[in-house]
Amino acid sequence: MAIVERNGNYYAVVRVDGVQRWLSCGTSKRRAQVLHDEFTVKARRGELHIPKPITFREFADLFIMDYAKVALKPVTVKEYEGYLRKYLVPAFGDKKMTAIQPEHVQKYVSRLVREGRLSPKSIRNQMIPFRRIFTIAMQWGYASSNPVKGIALPRKERNEIAFLTPEQMRRLMEATDTQWKGLIALGCMCGMRKGECLGLTWDNVLWAEHRINVRQSMWNGELQEPKTPRSVAKIPMPKAVEDFLLERMTLSPASEMNLVFCRDDGSPLRADWVNRGVLTPALKKAGLPHVTFHGLRHSFVAAHLAAGTPMKVIQELARHSSIQVSMDMYGHLTPETKEDAARRLEEAVWGERA
Repeated sequence: MAIVERNGNYYAVVRVDGVQRWLSCGTSKRRAQVLHDEFTVKARRGELHIPKPITFREFADLFIMDYAKVALKPVTVKEYEGYLRKYLVPAFGDKKMTAIQPEHVQKYVSRLVREGRLSPKSIRNQMIPFRRIFTIAMQWGYASSNPVKGIALPRKERNEIAFLTPEQMRRLMEATDTQWKGLIALGCMCGMRKGECLGLTWDNVLWAEHRINVRQSMWNGELQEPKTPRSVAKIPMPKAVEDFLLERMTLSPASEMNLVFCRDDGSPLRADWVNRGVLTPALKKAGLPHVTFHGLRHSFVAAHLAAGTPMKVIQELARHSSIQVSMDMYGHLTPETKEDAARRLEEAVWGERA
């Protein structure tokens, strides 16, 4: 066994079953020495296992086919495939798995930050499948370490999502075309996500219970499980929403999937068309500032906060995984100040004082 330097890169050279193997350690001589010493000890114990040679591109295909499509939700698989196709495979595809070192990943992240084309969130999201791929590669014997672990990532920037006031929500729904009023109302009055609205079927509109059964979501034209298990719930259907859905029923074309909102031929609506064809025109007609469809969900929560709805109830209505999530996302919108709380406590203890 030996340590060899070639063109500024260091390799731990080991012999396994009579075959010489060169293990890349990047520009770190120290890492090469550590790997060399580790393999020397394992070789003496008969425990030496060298990762199987494979490129990142090849292993990514194995990961998607044999792991992701078995263990993960279809929507997650498609997200991972998108990050691999657009970013990770073009950057690392031809490299051997064992040749990808932490410094390579860190330089890649740094380059994305400098270019400024992607948001910090998008960059961080790429690292999720990247890290997971190497975790599985280690389990399957294709990597000896995870170079994505411990990488410095850009700080999360908390951008406040624009939302509408209750009066603006009313104006928006009034300005929306009749056949789509129910779609916008589900976001404003029920806090439903866009995919959940597009995946709503008539059998899940529970007229007798005055509730909507949220149990599926539309993603890329396919019905999927909702975002989280907590998202599956029967939620209250306000009278206004019920009226809008009744109007929609009289206008709704036949749909093989029994969709409430669909194209004229009954096929699923495109998510991006909802913004372009429904929400944006209605906002302009009502003279309102731009908000995203997800901003309607935020408007729903903000309106409940302004109305004094307890945070625990808001958590259940919004179907957040915990009340802590609700507090982290919306606590800053709570109308009551610390001074208000102190005054109420004093009144509870001493009564109203002159």
